[in-house]
Amino acid sequence: MQNPGERIREIDERLEQMPKGTLTYKTINGKKQPYVQQTIHGKSVCYYVKLTEREQILLEFEERSRLQEEKQRLLAYMKSLEDILKKNPYLGAVVGCGYQNFRDFACGKQFYVDKTHFITEWMNHEAKVTLLTRPRRFGKTTLLSTVENFFDPRFSGHPEYFEKLQVWQDERARSCFGTIPVLMTSFGSCKGRNYQQAVKGLTFPMYTMYELHSELQKSPRLGPEDIDNYKNTKQALFDGDTKKIETAIPALCALLYKHYGVMPYILLDEYDTPLLEAYTDGYWDEMISTCRQLFHGAFTENEFYSRAIITGVTRVSKNSLFSDMNNIEVHTVTSAAYQECCGFTEQEVSDALKCQNYDCLPEVKAMYDGFIFGGQRDIYNPWSICGFLRHGEFVSYWINISSNKLIGEIIRRHPIRSKYEIEQLMSGAVVHKKINENITFQYLDGDENSLWSLLLAVGYIKADNVIKNEEITECDVSVTNREVMGMFRNEILGMFHNGICLCNEFVEALMKHDMDDLTYILEDITYGSMSYFDVGNEKEARTPENFYHGLILGLIVTLRDRYRIVSNRESGRGRYDIAMYPLEKNQDAFLMEFKVWDKKKEKNLEETVESAFRQIEEKKYVTDLVIAGINEERIYKLGFAFAGKEVLVKEKI
Repeated sequence: MQNPGERIREIDERLEQMPKGTLTYKTINGKKQPYVQQTIHGKSVCYYVKLTEREQILLEFEERSRLQEEKQRLLAYMKSLEDILKKNPYLGAVVGCGYQNFRDFACGKQFYVDKTHFITEWMNHEAKVTLLTRPRRFGKTTLLSTVENFFDPRFSGHPEYFEKLQVWQDERARSCFGTIPVLMTSFGSCKGRNYQQAVKGLTFPMYTMYELHSELQKSPRLGPEDIDNYKNTKQALFDGDTKKIETAIPALCALLYKHYGVMPYILLDEYDTPLLEAYTDGYWDEMISTCRQLFHGAFTENEFYSRAIITGVTRVSKNSLFSDMNNIEVHTVTSAAYQECCGFTEQEVSDALKCQNYDCLPEVKAMYDGFIFGGQRDIYNPWSICGFLRHGEFVSYWINISSNKLIGEIIRRHPIRSKYEIEQLMSGAVVHKKINENITFQYLDGDENSLWSLLLAVGYIKADNVIKNEEITECDVSVTNREVMGMFRNEILGMFHNGICLCNEFVEALMKHDMDDLTYILEDITYGSMSYFDVGNEKEARTPENFYHGLILGLIVTLRDRYRIVSNRESGRGRYDIAMYPLEKNQDAFLMEFKVWDKKKEKNLEETVESAFRQIEEKKYVTDLVIAGINEERIYKLGFAFAGKEVLVKEKI
């Protein structure tokens, strides 16, 4: 979009070149004749438009009318821009890349969306410790930096950074400006191939935290011993001494309290990064033990802090990390509190587009809209919007590589079960799920909800129609937006590589009616996924049967171009498990029934399979297929029997 001011200047120049006055019509001899009326030297002059000039004059007056209307629209647009920039003068600044510190924006040289209302909202909450989870690249680091710059006395000399922002309108918040010391650190870089590397990585951000409070070295309120302890701890952290990480935060809190006479705030960013890395790289037990002790010292036993904010992507199970913290309040992507504090709202995106001279909100909405936080719909990823504002291209800017690593590991461990539902999502469908937003890493291998919990936490799916029942979140999930859909196709589906190989083998055996191979493939899957079969062999729980149901749907999903695949549909006197309707009537159809071995009624899996066949016949499941025009002689009935890890598949016509 052209700069409005420049366009107005172009319009004015063109209007100066065009005929002046007003075009009117007079009726002469029953015909309307065009006249131009002008004011020359204070006198009204009217002249008849000659026939030879008429076409040109009429075109020029039409053009002048269009230009005048355009000018009025642009003037109104510029007035709206003025109103927007009065509320946030930083929206018209240069859109940078990679800036996270609030001071980088506050100088007025960088584009910044005002999120300082978070400070007011947080001050009104009573929680001692606030855990806020959001996907990566959603402004969590900048949010914490904003809190640090607002409260910490080190930055009290710059009220102008906040005077034009929302928080300054709140009298209570304004009175606290520059009065409360702040400890801020981040675990975002704490990664390593093994525990020793990773835990050593915790020392440097702790050192940086100490270095930022070098004012303590000259404090008149600290004794020589206090200053020596400060210097020694800082040096030890710089040297990579891992023995200091569990005591570094409470020790610095005590020193800051002694220096300022005010209990400090603790801000911890990306708290879960070491844990995510530990899980994928195989040193979970060691890292969770270290982090549990660190958190216990910093937030439970620490008497010298007033409040804390912790941010991350996932909500690590309380039993894993926060077991003794009764002072923590957790706000995930489904929570109502702080729902507008991370990410851009649609109004903020609309304002930003105007201030950056873009007129394409519908196109931006179609590509990047879709995130839902709490009850707030139409949330946009800041990274994506800033990428678009910089480049003006509708491409994917947000790719959550670090989260993909964990998701890929979970998919690798059980690649088939969720593939069918993933395929549904990629087709634009909505899937109803029950999700536990607590991530219990010790049980990820056997928790069929783990993948969905992570997909929601990292922002790849959105939750709508949310109903919470204690720890369980029941909701409708779908792919967040077009940008994420592209990532799904390019990244997530590729993680199912092993599953796709098995799909191909399963489909080939099915089409050949090779039941021995089908049995072998399914047993191969079960023996590689033992955790799913801890339920035992009893029929009282339908979990094994449901697992097979979902597994088979995932294995045959690649046949959708040849078959209409239907699950749990009424036919005859009952409801069959799975039916495959051929799109070409001369092809084979398949009807599948799943049975768990009932040791009280059946001697072996052979009898369980026969029980499946009897149910197909007694309930007349073939009825709907026959009505659909399929020759009954081409309807193959498959009975699936299973007990623990043992599987048997038989076929009848």
